[in-house]
Amino acid sequence: MRKMGALLGISLCVVGLAALAGPVSLCDYVSPETNLSDLGLSLSYRYFDDGATEGQDESGGRAAIDYSQLYDSPDIGFTIAASGELLLTDFVPAGGLGDASGTLRYYFSGDVPAFGFGGLEASIATGQPQPGVNLRAGVGYGRFSDVTPMAKAFTIQKELLKAQSIAGELAGDTLLGVAELIGQRAEYESVEDLAAAVVTLIQTAAGTTIAPRQVLAIEDVIAATGDELNCGWAVQAGLGYELLDPYGGANDLLLTASADAAFAPDPQSQLACRASFSGPFRILEENTLTARASYARTLSDTSALTATYTLQRVQPLGLEASTSHALTLVLGFAVGQADVGLQVSLSKAPTAPAWTVDVSVSASMDLF
Repeated sequence: MRKMGALLGISLCVVGLAALAGPVSLCDYVSPETNLSDLGLSLSYRYFDDGATEGQDESGGRAAIDYSQLYDSPDIGFTIAASGELLLTDFVPAGGLGDASGTLRYYFSGDVPAFGFGGLEASIATGQPQPGVNLRAGVGYGRFSDVTPMAKAFTIQKELLKAQSIAGELAGDTLLGVAELIGQRAEYESVEDLAAAVVTLIQTAAGTTIAPRQVLAIEDVIAATGDELNCGWAVQAGLGYELLDPYGGANDLLLTASADAAFAPDPQSQLACRASFSGPFRILEENTLTARASYARTLSDTSALTATYTLQRVQPLGLEASTSHALTLVLGFAVGQADVGLQVSLSKAPTAPAWTVDVSVSASMDLF
């Protein structure tokens, strides 16, 4: 059980990589500029009082928040990420963990994704006397891209195949061409004008005529909002300075390294992974590791599945390592602006001998 969450996160990343091995994928599209943000809240609570027994049998749950913003252009980019999870007992906080990071990237060249960066990272978990906060600077390599236009291109192809408007799947260069047109939406006066350009491209490539009803369907796909997807990866390494030591130790000069990856295996799913490792020059004796993997999949117009795993491990100098885990699975159903469904949460505090399991009805809301 101790390794289950870590194995799940690694497996999700491997599955994401394998899914990109086809002739053309969502991640083959590169957007000229990427600007994506997301904020989500979730809450679950279970109260149980068996009349046949004395006292209250159970009263507990969890509350979580997750925020991310990604911006990437030929010259600069930045990433902001924050998440927190709070365990509740009798509506009183009983434990939790959280992390936040912000990174600003400056690309040395528009053609090669090498960059210099500066940023800040912070983390807190049950058992730590205070948060750990450090500044970081160094160099890295990699980029991220908004592949939502490519997802719309695949959705348009699916609609046309369903309506038998095209005889078979479109060629890869045609799909990329459709995505490039959708990515230039700001250059068109209206969605109708953009849809007309997309229809002309498809009709020329497929040697067919698209009926007016399917043209309207293409307009709907182009105009749809939400469910933004991104692809890419970045690795970076450098030096940092510890502003706050989580165990009150000296503020050290740090060695730092981190890696981020995002994959969109298909238009209905998004996989994201992040890992960060830092410590002073005696890094094997004193270090901090944080890792997070998330997978979200749209099952239908009214249902979705989300899985998230978070790991925090702090190795103080001369002390035993403190490790916290959190694993959440949510099967949500849309009810108005909120998602209501079944939630399974597993968490493990550093001093706990076993995992805590919480199965409950939950409510969550994607604010934007």
